[in-house]
Amino acid sequence: MNTRPRKVLIFGLDGPVAPALLRYCREGKLPALARLIDNGVLAPNAMVPLPTATPANWTSIATGAWPGTHGISDYNVRRPGDPLDRAHMAFHSPDVKAEYVWNAIARAGKKSVVVNFVTTWPPVVDDGIQIGGSGCDINQWFHPNLAVASQEQGISSDAVRLDEDGLGTGAAAPGVFAASASGGLFCTASFQPDSRVPVRIELAAPEGWSNLPAASRLLAAELEVRASGGRYPLAPPTWQLLVVDTQGKGFDRVLVCEHKDAAVSLAELRVGEWSGVLQHTFPTEAGPERCAFALKLLELSADASDLRLYHSSFCALEGWSSPASLATEIVSTKGLPNPDSGFFGYDKGWFGANTLLEEIEMQRQWYADACTHVMKNKPWDLFVMRYHLPDTSWHSIPHVLDPRLAKNAEERRQHEALELGIYQACDRLARDLIECVDENETLLALISDHGAKPAGHPGIDANAILQDAGLLARDAAGKIDWSQTRALARPVCWIHINQEGRDPDGIVHGGEHYRAVQDEIIQALSDYVEPTSGRKPVLFALRKEDARFLNIYGEQAGDVVYALKHDHGYQHGPFLPTADWQGGSLRGLFALSGPGIRKGVQIERNVWCIDLVPTICHLAGWPVPRDTEGAVIYQAFEEPGC
Repeated sequence: MNTRPRKVLIFGLDGPVAPALLRYCREGKLPALARLIDNGVLAPNAMVPLPTATPANWTSIATGAWPGTHGISDYNVRRPGDPLDRAHMAFHSPDVKAEYVWNAIARAGKKSVVVNFVTTWPPVVDDGIQIGGSGCDINQWFHPNLAVASQEQGISSDAVRLDEDGLGTGAAAPGVFAASASGGLFCTASFQPDSRVPVRIELAAPEGWSNLPAASRLLAAELEVRASGGRYPLAPPTWQLLVVDTQGKGFDRVLVCEHKDAAVSLAELRVGEWSGVLQHTFPTEAGPERCAFALKLLELSADASDLRLYHSSFCALEGWSSPASLATEIVSTKGLPNPDSGFFGYDKGWFGANTLLEEIEMQRQWYADACTHVMKNKPWDLFVMRYHLPDTSWHSIPHVLDPRLAKNAEERRQHEALELGIYQACDRLARDLIECVDENETLLALISDHGAKPAGHPGIDANAILQDAGLLARDAAGKIDWSQTRALARPVCWIHINQEGRDPDGIVHGGEHYRAVQDEIIQALSDYVEPTSGRKPVLFALRKEDARFLNIYGEQAGDVVYALKHDHGYQHGPFLPTADWQGGSLRGLFALSGPGIRKGVQIERNVWCIDLVPTICHLAGWPVPRDTEGAVIYQAFEEPGC
């Protein structure tokens, strides 16, 4: 067998809990991933940078460089001349300062395909194909002039619009997490979800309809679609609903039509049924936007008093690929390029786990169709697919991660079934990709950017701690008084000193004055006692220069760096990659399989996510990106000296 692979396939998962995934592999429930791992090398001590944050760590994976080198330190970046409280979302490719692996190998004439990889939009593939990259999932568009705040600092974790006086307004910004329009629910008044009132419908005898079906009883209603949450203002369509009692035994089906003509329907549905993939074209300020969506009849009682009809997000079918024409080639009859995977409706109590898993499968199917089309029909040497599903899941359904939150054994069983269903979607996507390659000639890599853990005791409001310590001042209106402010906390684990000569409103001199403020900050963080638990949540706080051994450095890092204890705070972020708690783990996932790789081996040494790129380049004989700082994992090779 040739020890030098001809191709490389990287399958990335965002935020999987490695111990859980590996347990399901051992139990035979994830056959594709288990086969990859069993036929290759697994690194159980897979380490990722602090903070454990999506854009920073995927950029490290793609460049082989530490965040201080590539310039993406967490979810935000601060650009030259910005005041301390100004931030921009770190998903914008011009902010990346290091060379990506796909551009390095293009120098040797190698072609790459990059799918759904964060911090890569506008497109960054020099010679090849790119699908997505503008957000965490296909059809998410993260505007570079928006910031992500942190729950650890008492600010909404949603994206927030920047204002002139503070980190943000605290309100979700339109167009941040956007398909063309968000999902919606039509229902009768009997349904009372936990949050966000859906569109209420009033059923009445049909008027003005043509071609009505023969039926015992008919009811009708207008469906006013709320086309909101997208990149552009949209003119929402109004559909027509016909509810049918076919045989006088109770209402049993619905027709959804664009007009009052029952002979031409978008869908005919019974309870529990999905429509096929449907399309609608919206006029927008940027031109027509062709979208895909699907409908499901969730509930219909015999007397029609209980009715729930769901429509998925409207998902743009173009605008997310390079070359742009590629999007028109991708046809998925059962899949949706849906950025929220169904969690938008699930989180609001519109439907349960079964419908959620069905919509997850639609998103997975779309990725599979898009990837396999390109793999079979386009030239490529490196194929990179990043799947965000695990991370989306744990943020939306964190209770599934935490066995303490199940009320009883049955509820715990339901949580475990949902967790397994999420990982099985990942496994099916991996299967579909691997089936497109010759495993005798292709190096397979499985990797993640971080893990996740259950939420613990409360985290910290770092700016409140600084204010109590006299390091941050506000005026009577609550705005920051820069003339009296010596430090400000920024997401995710950084405290920045308001330094004279560096920051626009700087008041702290350099030298001993600067170091004294660092020490005050460290003392304040270290002394803080979280009131509800009576515990000190800060694991450590370090001067920036002392954090160099953690590979923390560069302009984006704070003057003081801190981490929280594993049993405080949320799923990931200001935690070490070694944090394990209540079945969760922040460790990464790292496995290799294929030509030149040992089989059925675990290597116990620490393996860093930045080691992937130099390792695959070494084995494939490709140029290494010019900024790579990772090391070749020789212990994974059949012939370590090759």
